[in-house]
Amino acid sequence: MASSGAKSAAVDPVDLVLGFANTHDHVGRLPDRFADVGTLRAWAATHLADDGDPALIITAADVVEAREIRDALITVLLLHSDATTSTEEELTSAESALQRAAHRYPLQARISRNGAELACAEPGFAGVLGSVLAAVVSLSQSGEWDRLKACRNCRHAFLDQTRNRSAGYCRVQCSSQAGMRAYRSRQRQKATDN
Repeated sequence: MASSGAKSAAVDPVDLVLGFANTHDHVGRLPDRFADVGTLRAWAATHLADDGDPALIITAADVVEAREIRDALITVLLLHSDATTSTEEELTSAESALQRAAHRYPLQARISRNGAELACAEPGFAGVLGSVLAAVVSLSQSGEWDRLKACRNCRHAFLDQTRNRSAGYCRVQCSSQAGMRAYRSRQRQKATDN
């Protein structure tokens, strides 16, 4: 059985998916952690086994790939927040990107006396991306996938811990900012209608 070197078993699936999704720039508020090979390598190194992985070679193409998967995840997580900002075309494109990634980074069943899990069969950086995909599958099977959402305001990915799963914003400040923008928009509309 191939070993990925990724920390798939040691890292909580929620933490892994949120950590991966939250590498974006949060609408210009933070630096993008997948900006180049160096920043992507630094992020990936934190998701490898303690002994490191000699197969961790990251290229500029990997940066593009990681961004594509991340952006597709954010689009799907926005849908979980009932955000109407994504069109059907964008959602279809995001699903297609995730399907392509699933074909490129195949998962395999790991079965033991303690249970079973899906893990990436690839070493190196492919194993890191595959571990993210395996975490998504794990969350889907556990019923937690729809609790992962992206903020309607800043696109920060978060775990919705409300009973009715109705959270749409990552924090109160984002909700307030969105409410203020909607209020100002209504005021401008009233002014132009008069």
